Amino acid sequence: MSAFPRSSNDVSAVVGVLLLVVPTYFVTMSALRYDAPGLKFFGSPILILGTLAIAFAINARSIASVKIEPEKPPVLKIALSLRISNLAEIMLALLLLGALSTYAFVENFEPRLIR
Repeated sequence: MSAFPRSSNDVSAVVGVLLLVVPTYFVTMSALRYDAPGLKFFGSPILILGTLAIAFAINARSIASVKIEPEKPPVLKIALSLRISNLAEIMLALLLLGALSTYAFVENFEPRLIR
């Protein structure tokens, strides 16, 4: 019995690419300081972080396999598959999340004077 049905690896890779278009567009246009069309709509934190999280989860589910075998004692088996497209999308999602987190930290950082 599987809690989450496993989709095809190609389908998860294509869906991941489509989901990563929005955060990539936002980070690229923000870094280049362009006032590009749709930047206000794509600037929603829920949209950006949501697409990053969904792309990460879909691709992580595609490469990870977790099974519990009913033995005495029960055995948990975790296996990772090496699929370059899915791993590249996971790395891109983490890179974009890191860029957004760094920007949020630097933009809101205020040095405090110690007296």
